[in-house]
Amino acid sequence: MKIENKSLREAYALIENATPLGYADCGLACGAVCCTDKTGDSMELFPHEKEIFSSLDGFEVVDGEVPLVKCNGCCSREQRPLACRIYPLFPLVVNEDGEDKIRVIYDPRASHACPLASERVRLDRRFLRAVRRAGKYLLKDNETAEYLKKTSEFLKELIELEIKLGL
Repeated sequence: MKIENKSLREAYALIENATPLGYADCGLACGAVCCTDKTGDSMELFPHEKEIFSSLDGFEVVDGEVPLVKCNGCCSREQRPLACRIYPLFPLVVNEDGEDKIRVIYDPRASHACPLASERVRLDRRFLRAVRRAGKYLLKDNETAEYLKKTSEFLKELIELEIKLGL
């Protein structure tokens, strides 16, 4: 899988072998529910990933405001999109003292499918650091930084709504 964009390539490299439970496949613990859950059978593609996954066997790219990728529920770890590699987390952009920084959070969209997210399991520190560092690299690309900021605002609103509703 060839990745042209430098920031994306660096993010992929940082996450390459890291998983939420260390260097073990967390899908073995839950039966890979994230790959088989039919309530959310696609993942958002980060900027510059559409070109990669449009040409890979076993994936279907669905165009929209944010392109989505669908898979057959069984792909090699080396061919996963970034959203799958960092699941169930998200590198949230926060502005502190006029500077954009990354805070790694459980993605609230994952809580319906991922037992790690719904039960707030303590994740491997190396994975958390890798996701944070990947987020920092992604901020270096203007298009990806815009995507991260927009998605971060959406997630902040979603979290605020969940708090108000007592969820």
